[in-house]
Amino acid sequence: MRIFLRYRKSLWPVVPVALMGTCLLAGCGTTSDLQTAQGAKVAPSHKYSRVVVQNFKVAVKEHAQEATSSAVLFPDAIAGELRKEGHFSNVGRGGAADANTLVIEGVVTKYDEGDQSKRMWLGMGFGMAFLEATVKFSDSKGNVIGTIKVDKNSWAMGGGLAAGQNPNSFMNDAADKISEEAAKFALK
Repeated sequence: MRIFLRYRKSLWPVVPVALMGTCLLAGCGTTSDLQTAQGAKVAPSHKYSRVVVQNFKVAVKEHAQEATSSAVLFPDAIAGELRKEGHFSNVGRGGAADANTLVIEGVVTKYDEGDQSKRMWLGMGFGMAFLEATVKFSDSKGNVIGTIKVDKNSWAMGGGLAAGQNPNSFMNDAADKISEEAAKFALK
């Protein structure tokens, strides 16, 4: 405490800059918690030992050709994160589900790789990258447990941070959150 009191005047300018820097480095957009159709958080009523991550559907009007790869890449990222975390005894990509299986599927509704050089040199929203999707958790009978909304976009201010952001990085970020939400349903 003495050290802080001794240097408080010289540290004061650092605090706002550090807080602002933290805010600026945060990615834009969100990945919601698992929610019901009414927007309420979902509390696990049943635990599962297995997960099956199905290929996603792609319902993108613009950039549909570029978006087709997300039908496999996004679920692959989710399955990879689930395997890495190890909460479930088995994580499958596709296939049949039984009563002990949590099923994760989704639809990509917006996908735009944007223009990396515009994000780097111009910023201010030029060349922005986007990824929007709805991820659905359900049981083996198809009863929906809840959904997660993914709404990600590149940092608007430009520079190296924005240039490095793209739909693939958004998928990996969202996969972390989706895995965290799925872990609440793990039997272990």
